[in-house]
Amino acid sequence: MQIRPWGTRGSIPSPGPTTVRYGGNTSCVEVRLRDDSLIILDAGTGIRALGASLGVCDATLLFSHYHWDHVQGFPFFSPAFLHESNIEIYGPPYLGEGPEEILFRQMHAPYFPADPSQLRGIRGCHVTPTTPFRIGTATVRAARASHPSVTYGYRIEDEEGVFVYLSDNEVDIAPAETLEGLIHLVEGADLLLHDCQFFEPEYHVRQGWGHSTPRQVLQIAREAGVRRVMLYHHDPSHTDEQVEALAEEARSMAGDIEILIGREGESVAVGMGAAVNRSRDAR
Repeated sequence: MQIRPWGTRGSIPSPGPTTVRYGGNTSCVEVRLRDDSLIILDAGTGIRALGASLGVCDATLLFSHYHWDHVQGFPFFSPAFLHESNIEIYGPPYLGEGPEEILFRQMHAPYFPADPSQLRGIRGCHVTPTTPFRIGTATVRAARASHPSVTYGYRIEDEEGVFVYLSDNEVDIAPAETLEGLIHLVEGADLLLHDCQFFEPEYHVRQGWGHSTPRQVLQIAREAGVRRVMLYHHDPSHTDEQVEALAEEARSMAGDIEILIGREGESVAVGMGAAVNRSRDAR
């Protein structure tokens, strides 16, 4: 299983000279399974470059939630406009609506020039099941995260290993039932991608915004017995150096848990030999 972020920032894109090392696009992660099945997690601005690299494709797109930084790239995902593509979409329900109603609404006038009817490569839109379901060689399971609005984390598990995506999650204020469900979702993961947006002083004045600090990330990782953690959803105001400082803070309390920084274009393997199987593709 190969994991490659195409967007690592939270809240709003932040391109520029201070974000070139880890990227300025918003949330989007490519997961490539052993049988070459493609899973895409969220559709922030990073999905535009992913789509350009794919052309016609078969893919399953899993949405964690519908905040702008997770959907704003969807209308620019070029494979969805190609009738030869075969794309299935899953996302949480919100106020009685599913992903089709919510995602297509942002493409209606006056917001976007192309009508949703032009998305000829999309074959189906589904509310994410509450029970495990299959995508290629993997079993996928969702659980409610601690974040404003209905938000899901996803566990993707196959014979090679377990990857968990928790892009937006605030551990400190998670209700006991939610936290228990998340620990179960993350348990034994080979790689946990987790929100790590704030330093502690920043968090104190942003509590309730739905994001975590290194301390909170490591709480989840230790309780769930995680081997590696990728820090994600970098704050748009943070420079590359501040992102690295957050990672050093996490490493100071991580023990034998390996800490990675989510970086656009860098591929990380989950499974046998994963600790050394990392590459950065030229883009």
